[in-house]
Amino acid sequence: MSSTVQGLPPNYRTVLDVVEEAGPGSHVTAQEIWVRARALRPRIGFATVHRGLIRLHELGAVMKIDVAGGASAVYEPAASPHAHFRCTGCGAITDLQYAVPAQTVRRLAERHGIAIEREAVTFTGRCAHCG
Repeated sequence: MSSTVQGLPPNYRTVLDVVEEAGPGSHVTAQEIWVRARALRPRIGFATVHRGLIRLHELGAVMKIDVAGGASAVYEPAASPHAHFRCTGCGAITDLQYAVPAQTVRRLAERHGIAIEREAVTFTGRCAHCG
């Protein structure tokens, strides 16, 4: 764990603990995180949880998955690079073992004169259940 994450304010540490406890692939909403955090810190406010999630995402400790047509975003602990699949039928979000090849990321950055720090890949379609 980086020293930046170790020096978190207590409320943000609680938010991180809740997300980490949910585990990889959990995809919890800010509302769900707030409810769980309140069980540990009854006075924690939703705005504090939201700010904590933003900061933890900036630090790379939490992954944020923007969900079109659903909750504004879901969160999970930072993990090895992977993609997500969102079913347009039932709304389920699942992890996929996939990462954009490093060479592709490097070429994109060079071609556009940018520095890519993170990737977030989400595929949409219909899951096996929804066919």
